[in-house]
Amino acid sequence: MEIIALRLIHVLGGIFWVGSVLFTTFFLLPVLAQAGQAAGPVMAGLRQRRFLTVLPLVALLTIGSGLRLLWLTSAGLTAAYFTTPGGQAYAGSGLAAIVAFLLGLLVTRPATARLGALTQRPAEVSADSQGAVVEIASLRRRVGLSSAVVTFLVTAAAAGMAVARYV
Repeated sequence: MEIIALRLIHVLGGIFWVGSVLFTTFFLLPVLAQAGQAAGPVMAGLRQRRFLTVLPLVALLTIGSGLRLLWLTSAGLTAAYFTTPGGQAYAGSGLAAIVAFLLGLLVTRPATARLGALTQRPAEVSADSQGAVVEIASLRRRVGLSSAVVTFLVTAAAAGMAVARYV
């Protein structure tokens, strides 16, 4: 019964996590970048709905359940398991997911929060400050680059886990 519960948490959490990252990277961020000052209320709405809190929590549940599944499947993380192609695929995919989580938490999330705070300010305040314009541009580049890397990593992790059983 534990394995069924863990697999449900892991698979459904992974769907939510990867889907949210793909949607954010390919649709939401480009629209927000084009929206300029109008992006502020959207970011405020995302904060109000706790998106920047829910997504990392779901990612943690996904990683935690995956680690427990790996523990059970590998009979306590035995070295022999990780010499198999499947064990290597699961381990590599899990590592990609963990790196994506850390990058998202430590780079993308703070930059997104700061960008949201800056773009939510009144247009006259932001437009008058050359420093704010430079910071907004820098934050957009940071968010774009880190989002692209996170997107690649979570997609690679999901793909690796989808096929690990069959390699």
